[in-house]
Formats: sequence, C-alpha cells, structure tokens
Amino acid sequence: MYDIYDIFVGLLAVIGTQKLFVWYKRYQKSVEREVFKLVSEIINVVEQHHQNAGLSPSGSTQDIFLAINHVRDNLILPKDRKRMAGLWEKAVRFLDENESRIRREVQQVAGEEFHVWRWLPNNTLNKSNAQSPSLNKKSKVWQGQAFETMEGSVNSLTCSPTPCLKIRHMFDPDAENDDNWEIKIQDAILEKCGEGVKILHIRVDRGSREGCVYMKCISQEDAGKAYRALHGWWFDGHLVTVKYLRLERYYERFPDAVHCTTPLKPSNNKRLSMQAHYWQSPLESN
Repeated sequence: MYDIYDIFVGLLAVIGTQKLFVWYKRYQKSVEREVFKLVSEIINVVEQHHQNAGLSPSGSTQDIFLAINHVRDNLILPKDRKRMAGLWEKAVRFLDENESRIRREVQQVAGEEFHVWRWLPNNTLNKSNAQSPSLNKKSKVWQGQAFETMEGSVNSLTCSPTPCLKIRHMFDPDAENDDNWEIKIQDAILEKCGEGVKILHIRVDRGSREGCVYMKCISQEDAGKAYRALHGWWFDGHLVTVKYLRLERYYERFPDAVHCTTPLKPSNNKRLSMQAHYWQSPLESN
C-alpha cells in the first residue's frame, strides 16, 4: 500500500517539476521579449530626439541628450513603473554593454545632475575611428539573442522552403569604412552558422540601405539551420532578421551562384565575431 502511495507521490512530484520547468522557461522568454521591446523603443526615442535636435533653431547642447529617467517616464505608464523596474534596469544594462550608438553621460539639467543618453551619429563614430587606428580594426561581434528560433518555436518554420536566404541589418552602409568590411560580414555569418552548415555562396549588397546579405546553402536543411542560427540575433548593435528566397529568384540575381559547389570557410580561424560575451537572457545575466 505504502509502495503504491510513494510511487504515486513520486510521479506527481516529477510531473510537477516538469510543468514548473516549462513554465519557468516560458517566463524567461516572455521577460526576454519585454526587455528587447524596451531596448528597441529606447533606441528609437533617443535617435529621433537627436534628429529633432539637429533641426531645432536653438541647437543648444542640452537639446542633444535625454535624461534616462525622462525616457523611462515617456515609455512606461506610472501604474506600470514599479512592476517593470527590473525590466527597465536590464534594458539599460544591455544598452550600456552592447549598443555603441548610445552613450551614457552625467549632465547638469536645471542645476541637478542626471544620467543621460546621447546618440552618436555615424560621422561621430567615423571621426573617432579616424583618430584611433586601432578602432578601425575592431571586430564586429554577435551580441546575443532577441528571441527564440529553435525548431518548434513560433519564430521558426517547420520546414525550410528553399536553400536561399536574405539576411537584413548585418551592416550600416554609412558607417562602413574598413577596406575589408565585407569580408568581416561574410566571416561573421560563416562563424555563427558553424561548420555544420554548408554555405555555397554569399553576396554582401554594398548599396543596400537595410544592410542586406544574400546566401545560398547546399540544401534546404542547411538553410533551416542557418535561419535558426541568425534570425533574431543582435550583431554589431543591429537586430538581424532573415527570410527565405526562391531558388530561381536567387539565380536571377546571382547567376554565378549556379556554379558554386564548394562550401565556404571563414578567411581565418580566429572566430573574431564570436568573441563577445553573449547576453543570453535578462534573468541569466544577473
């Protein structure tokens, strides 16, 4: 009698633990999505404020930056601020560690010191790079995942329709001033996908305002692996998105891809784009 009771209790404990684990993972992903939504909204607000300040007749330095608390109060309703305090801190920390276009400073506003954000336009970054040659050689790195893309998730197709992909937001055409920046982009894709994905052709669209890269894999299965490895990841401060392209459309645009049969490899074995510490989850980063 006691043996059956113990087995029953044990089974309930196992089932309860599994359900708790599933709930916790879903909760983690939910928190992750909220944090990255905040990050995107903050970036949009600070960039838009910088653009508006540039058009302002006053042109004062005070117009160029925004108090961090002021941004928070504009994005989060008063009734939600206490509940979202932890999410806000994680978003701020992510920007400090991973977003090169926004700089945190301390400025005096109306006689009080405030932590503020200042948007660094491309020309500012380029001037800084010109003054410091070592910055020109800075590697572009993968910075973490915005949302889940593994098989079975809502962001991944059950099967890959074609072996060809279009990858958006891999670069900013106005900010690329290295002689070998295209090679760095190609290396980053190959390094992120890894040796388990056979990629036959990559073309960086230099004129793309969306920072597009086109890629053909050896098979639809490999394209699916590449999709899951790239879609929804942050790279060099940009959120990368991926979509599939029809094979015939790909060949129309890149006829030379028809003759590519040897899998590509990175230009070196240093895996430079993988050097950043991945900020995997807002909860795991504590």
